This record gives sequence, C-alpha cells and structure tokens, in this order.
Amino acid sequence: MLEHRSCRLLPLLSALALLSLPSSALPAEPPQPAAVPAPNVPTVSNDVVLQNTLAAFAKLPGLAPQELEYGKNAIKGLDYNAQRAIRRFSLLPGASFALSRPLLTDLAQNKLSFEQLLAFEQWTSLNGANMSQAVVVLPGLRAMRREALKTFRACISMNGMDAGLALRLIPQLNAMSDDSSMTARQLFAIRGMDVRQGLASLATIQKFNRKQAWAFTSLAAGLDMTPDTAIAALPLISSLRDEDAWNFQFFLKRIKPDRNTAWTWLTRYFSQPVPVQEAMHYSMSALNRSALLEALYHAGEEIVWRINNLHAVTNEYGIEYSQAQLASMGAAQLQELFDKLSRTTRANYGGSFAAARQAGNRGKMISVLRQATTADRSQVGKDLTSANIYALLAQGSELYDSSFRDILVPILKARVSGMHRDNLLVFLRATDPGNILVSSFIVSLAQKGKLTDFFPTDAAEQQRILELVASSAFKDEDSILLFSATFRYLLTVLEPSSRHFLIQKMVVADNGRGSFSKLITVILQYYLQEYQDLLSPESTVLIQQTIARNGAVDIRRYLVTPFQQWKQDNQLGSLSIFHPDDDGRSSFVSNAQTLSKNGYRLQLSDQYTFAESVGEQQRFADIVARLGSSGSFAALFEAMRREPFSAAFVKQVNGILIRHSVHVYGDQESQKQVMHRFLKGGDEMLAQRGHSYWRSEQITDPIKQLQEGKQIADQDLTARQRFLSLGSCGGVKVYTKLTRLFLGRIDILATIGTGQAMINDPYNLHFFEIVANNASNMSWEDLARKTDFIFSGGRGQDYLQPGCLTAILHKILDEDMQRQGIKPKQDAEDLW
Repeated sequence: MLEHRSCRLLPLLSALALLSLPSSALPAEPPQPAAVPAPNVPTVSNDVVLQNTLAAFAKLPGLAPQELEYGKNAIKGLDYNAQRAIRRFSLLPGASFALSRPLLTDLAQNKLSFEQLLAFEQWTSLNGANMSQAVVVLPGLRAMRREALKTFRACISMNGMDAGLALRLIPQLNAMSDDSSMTARQLFAIRGMDVRQGLASLATIQKFNRKQAWAFTSLAAGLDMTPDTAIAALPLISSLRDEDAWNFQFFLKRIKPDRNTAWTWLTRYFSQPVPVQEAMHYSMSALNRSALLEALYHAGEEIVWRINNLHAVTNEYGIEYSQAQLASMGAAQLQELFDKLSRTTRANYGGSFAAARQAGNRGKMISVLRQATTADRSQVGKDLTSANIYALLAQGSELYDSSFRDILVPILKARVSGMHRDNLLVFLRATDPGNILVSSFIVSLAQKGKLTDFFPTDAAEQQRILELVASSAFKDEDSILLFSATFRYLLTVLEPSSRHFLIQKMVVADNGRGSFSKLITVILQYYLQEYQDLLSPESTVLIQQTIARNGAVDIRRYLVTPFQQWKQDNQLGSLSIFHPDDDGRSSFVSNAQTLSKNGYRLQLSDQYTFAESVGEQQRFADIVARLGSSGSFAALFEAMRREPFSAAFVKQVNGILIRHSVHVYGDQESQKQVMHRFLKGGDEMLAQRGHSYWRSEQITDPIKQLQEGKQIADQDLTARQRFLSLGSCGGVKVYTKLTRLFLGRIDILATIGTGQAMINDPYNLHFFEIVANNASNMSWEDLARKTDFIFSGGRGQDYLQPGCLTAILHKILDEDMQRQGIKPKQDAEDLW
C-alpha cells in the first residue's frame, strides 16, 4: 500500500517542481512520469484526455515553445477534473500563459471536486467570462461550502446572469446559512426566474427562520411553479408562525397540490390568524377538511415535541442548559433563546424580560426566560386550531400525559362546549367528515382516562360515535394493531349495550380472510379468556360463534420465551442507553442506585468502551472504580458523557453472570459503533431510557445506517430473540415500528403512556434475576405473574408487557407476513 501511494505522488511532485522554476529555466526534455488515474475520471483513455487538454492549452495566444513544454509537463501530473478546467480556461477571452500559470500551480496543489468543476464550466459559459476573472473564480469556487456551491450553480442558471455578477456573488452566497442556501437554490431553479427578481429576493430569504425556509422550499419545488407566484409568496411565508409554516410544508409534501391550489391554501388558510383558520376549516368542503387533517396529523411530531418539552431552556438538540451555562451567557445570547418562543409568549413576557435586560440583571433575565418557556407549552396549544389539536390528540401516547390531559384536552373541551353544543358527535362530524382520525382520537382519550370528559353517557349517542370508530379501526391489520392496545380502556367506559354494539361491529368487520380475520378472532378470544366480566351474555355467545367459525388460535404458542437459548453460556447481558440531558442523567442515577443497592458491582464495560490504547483503557477503568466506590453516579454520568467509555454493573445469580452495561449517547457515529457491538455481541436486552424523542438517534437511525452500509445483515437481527425495554414514553406505532425493525425477533416492555423510573428500574433489575432463578421453559405469562409486584397498586397501567394482547397480535401478523413472503412496512407514517 505504501509503495502504491509513493507512485501516485510522483506526477504531482514533478508538476510542483516544474512550476517552481522560472520559465527561462525549463528543461528542454523534461521527465515523463506515468499518467495516474484520478478520482471522478470517467471511463475515457488517459491519452485521449491528455491530448485534448494539451491541444486546448496549445491554443493560448503567443505561446512560446518552452512555455508549451512547461505546460505539457505540468498538465501530465494533473487529474481529470483539473485537465477539464484547463481546457475551459485556455479558450477564454484574454487567456495567456502568464494568467494560466498560477492556475496550473493552484490545480497541482489543490484538488478540484467534480461539483466545483461543473460550477466552473457553467460560469465559463456566461456572457462576459474572461481569463482575468477565471483566476479569481476557480479558487473562489473551491473555497465555497457544499450547500453554497449548489446554490451558486442554480444562481448562474437564471436568465440575465453574467460572469462578472456571478463572481461578485460568490462571497455573499458562501456567507448564507444552509437553510437560506437551500431556499435560494429552489427559488433560482424555477423555470424562467430572472436574475433581477431572484437576487432581489435574497434579503427576504435570509430573514426566514428554519421552518419558514422549509415551507418556502416545498412551495417553490412545485412542478408548475412560476417566478411571479414564488416572489409573491415570499412576504406571506416570512409572516407565518412556526406552526403554520411547519403544517404548510407537510401539507404541500403530502397533498402535492398544483401551483394555484397551493397559492389558495397559503393565502386563504395558512397565512391567516387562528380565528380565521378556525372558521375556514368548517366552511371548506369535506374533501379539503380531510386533506388538511391528514397533513396536520403527519406534521404533528414537531408540535408534539414543543408541547412535550418539559425542560425550561434547551439547545437546538433539546438538551437542557444548566444554570451555570445560562449564567455564563451574555444578554444577547439570552435574548436569542427568548426570541425562539412563540409570538404570544414573547408578547406576554417581553416587557419583564426587556426591563431585566435594560437593568443589566442577567439573573432576572434567566428567571423570566425559564417562566416564559414553561408557559409556552400551554401557549402553543392555545395558538392551534381545534382541528390541529384534534389531530395531535389522535397521536395518543406520543404526547406526555401532562401535555395530553392538562394542556390540550382542556383547550379542546372548552371549544367543543362553546362551538359544538358540547356534543362530541357534532364536533367529530364537523371536524373530521372522512372519519380519518376518529378511531385514534377516541381510543387515545380512553387510554388517557379522558374519554368521559367528552363521551356521552347516553347509549344511543355512544353507538353513533362507535359507528365512526369502527369505520377506521377495523379497516386493515395495522389499524387493528393500534386499536388493540386501547380496546380494554374503551370497553370500561361504555354502557353494556354499547359494549355489545362494538363487539358486533368487530364481528361484522371480520371478512373471514387471512391475517385480518385471525387478528379479530384473537382479540375476541383473548377478551373472552381474560376479561369475561366486561362481556355480556350476548357478547359471549357472539364471540364463541366467531371462534367456532374461524377456528380457535393457540395463544400459548406466542407466549414461548427464549430463556433456554439465553442461559446456554451462563451469562445474561443488557445495554441501557441514556441521553446526555437532564432526563438521561436522572434516569442514569436512579438506575445505578437501584443496581448498586441490590448487590451489583460496578466495573468498566470492555464491550462498549472505545479506548485507543491500553493506557487509555486503564484510565477509564480507574475512573469507573473511583466514582463507583464513592457512589458518585452523577459524576460518572458526566465523565461518560465527555469520553468514549461505558460501565457495567455485574452480579452472580444462581451460577449465571448478569451484566447490565450503561452507555451515554455521544454522537451519531459512536452510536453506530455501540449498536454494531450490541447486534454482533451476545447481549439479550436493549433498554432505551430518558425522553422518547431521542429514540431515533439511539436505536432506529443507527440500525438503519448499519443496514445501508452493509455492516449488519438480517441474520444479525434474527440470530436470537432479544428483549427491548422502552423506558421512555411510547405508543403502539413505536411498538410496531421497532418490532419490524428487528424483523419480529424481539419481545418488548413498553408504555403507551408515560415512562416511569419506578417501573423501569425494578423491572430491568428483576427481569434477568427471575430468568436466572427459574426454569428455562417459563412463559411470558409466568414472568408477568412474577413481576406483578412491580405494577401493584395500579402503577404502570399503560405498560404493555411481553405476552400481552398487543404482543401476541404482532407475533401472529409477523408470522403470517413471513409465511407469505411480505416485507413489513417500517416507517411510522406507513401505518396510516
């Protein structure tokens, strides 16, 4: 390898040596190093490329023989991209050897990427391009950031652009943020865009915040977009609230309207105040209401994140600033944080914040900032339309309990009372005429214990609402999976006759075919076995008839555990992942204290530590030993946050070594390494702790990246049945997504509500110890009985344990899909 690398350096060294000589000292017969292929070279003979380049260079006016010889020797050492650039600038007006020489030196010393080459070639085709400018343009393009370079290429394609103006734009475009670059690039790329119009728009574009930039980019990307419409939209987009900009972007992406339709929605709906939007929703056609609701639902993640944000002040990644960090900030930095709040909140707290700033009291500024960011959770909800709140509540357990019960439900309840005669059915028919989200909305209310706030007590009214529920809950396998987790909650709030009505709807929905019919049968069979007290005699008979018709399913098959395989090596291992924020820290400390109090010893985790030397490995081990012996778990968390090592709590139980490894998330690349070691290693349990919105960074994204990079294969995911403990808030959609990510070879403890350390810590502790102390043929049902003390007193009612109905249904569906050779959907959006 070293020898090959030395050979590749010869042409470049020869070129540099030649270029360092004065022209009068050029050798008559310079050495002829072998040509070497360079990156980005298409399948073209090097001789042909070289001859074409030399022929173009030879056309330089007034070229002396020794200058030609100089150029030949220099060009031979250059790669394909550089030679193409030479062919371009050699033919420009004003080209000469004197101007070419510094560019030859530059190209020999600095690589030119293919993207930079294409930009340079585009520039040389502009009116007025000449050699004097090329000497400045070529190094200028090389210095541009990748996003800025893409924008430059779009910019110089506009009508009316000339070479001199393009040259002057390079510094301005390079100074723009990536979001502004993306937005400007999309504007410039609109067919027929005039350079005067495009450049005049830059001032507005650079004032866009990120969500406005994304909204405008989605609008400008329309296939039939025109310059006039895009330019007219700029001031409207710049005035959009964050929520409206975000929702508009999703509306455009999902609905894909034509230019006129997009313009109508922007001007008549998304750019209007909330009261106007509220009225507009109920005046538009049923088709448009359904289209809007679908977009609002899929856009919900960002707004859910804002309402869920329990931190007082966080950075752009959601990590809470400590008091020390805030105290170290200047007034301008604190102002930037305050300016991220919603408009209404800024108006409510702006006076106090400004007064504190004017008085130079940064302590007071921080206090007001904390109060304002806490109040902003509720304000975000108040600033939403009823349709938007309805779509968010349909997300169910994606919302924290406090967000769902204490913020959004009271706001919507007041609006249903004031605007819809305090009648849920009237509200549903008016808001969601296509029944798109009715089922999710109803079961979410039932799951969170808030259905009685809205649900009528009259049986006939209940049944009319259940008609709407049935139309969306029983349409396919995925909708049944979502419905199954909250079926019991719904039954408990219904009148007996309405319960029977719902059972009838399920039986009628049974089409007798495939997985769909099997899932309905299993749900009914499960409730007949486990919740007989919720069923009337009529319902019991109806269920028995359905089971007799379709055939009973042996549910015990789906309660089999993998414990025998796990215990073959006399070891049980878990990996718990914590995020480097306040919630991650508190979860880490509570978990460490629980394990420590139960006899676990702390040591360095060799498997999940990435030391660069034996000495560094020992240093990490010393840190773990020192902090572990003193019980300084918060300090250990901080040390692990700063450096790439992990710890492990170990204990011998009944001859089996139990090892609970703990890891603090560092960055995307290191997390890929961690997940790679987990999937290639022998650990049985993966636990995700802290906030739910870090789940992608911690689990799903790294696994998908490893798959895309061919670093793991399907057999790495299916080699053993693993266990996933989701300590964070969750939902059935997440449950389904992770089940499919692990190709069905996973059992899960998850909550469809709020994760609780008082459940997660003891469960993860006792889970392995119960496995170690009991027979390997113990079922999930047996394990649930042995862990029942953790959930006693009504604690953890929202948790889905392995072996529950939802788990059984997933296993049945995965089994059927594998039998049919169907690849399951993995994206959450695909479930709708």
